[in-house]
Amino acid sequence: MNTSAEAPLRAATYLGDNTLAIMRDLVGYLSRATGIEVVVDRTAGRSSAEARHRAPDLDLVWMCGYLTASLISTGGMSHKIVAAPIFPGYREAVYHSVMVTRPNGPSSLRAALETRVAVNELESWSGFLGLRAHVDQSFPDAWFATQTITGSHRASIQAVADRACDVAAIDITIWEYLLATEPEAAANLRVIDRTVGWPAPPFSLGSHLDPAVRETLTTALLATGSSDIPSLAGMARADSDLYRYMTRA
Repeated sequence: MNTSAEAPLRAATYLGDNTLAIMRDLVGYLSRATGIEVVVDRTAGRSSAEARHRAPDLDLVWMCGYLTASLISTGGMSHKIVAAPIFPGYREAVYHSVMVTRPNGPSSLRAALETRVAVNELESWSGFLGLRAHVDQSFPDAWFATQTITGSHRASIQAVADRACDVAAIDITIWEYLLATEPEAAANLRVIDRTVGWPAPPFSLGSHLDPAVRETLTTALLATGSSDIPSLAGMARADSDLYRYMTRA
């Protein structure tokens, strides 16, 4: 593990495909702004299982709020949450999920509960745990007729499009990314419901880093603006308290 800034620091995102370019831009910005070399870790995988295995050894991690808070609270990861992204079009570091279906699919959340839901991962807040909380708020103790674990938001969208499932909860940032970059992927789907807003997935820094390095990186992260990372509107200060409620969902 790095205990100083002498070797390149390793960063990774364990979120959707839309975050890969953001992370590449971010490590470039941090390297320029701080003089500390930060690189994207090429060995990082995409699933929650891989995140649990790899994230504890990385210096900068961008990951689901639930998984980050869970690993930190159980001692599975010695990191400190320091910042959260403000996505374009937002004034705060928040996001939500949209529930999508086919044109002839269920017309409401109530109707959707009688159908098949696609779930990306059981440890995903936006694709499963947050959806479960959203359903429980409106229809206590209710759930969908059946559920299928697909492995990713993109796979969930495909499962609905292919009629393998009827509905799916999709991270709004991934949904908007697909609408902008691959409109054909979402062309035959429509949004029937939206969840409440949640704290955006956080950035955390390894506690093994030298305190001065960690402070320098934190300051640079919080100073990030849209001129530095075009795909972000900025950053907001964050800490573990902001995400702790997710581990009780």
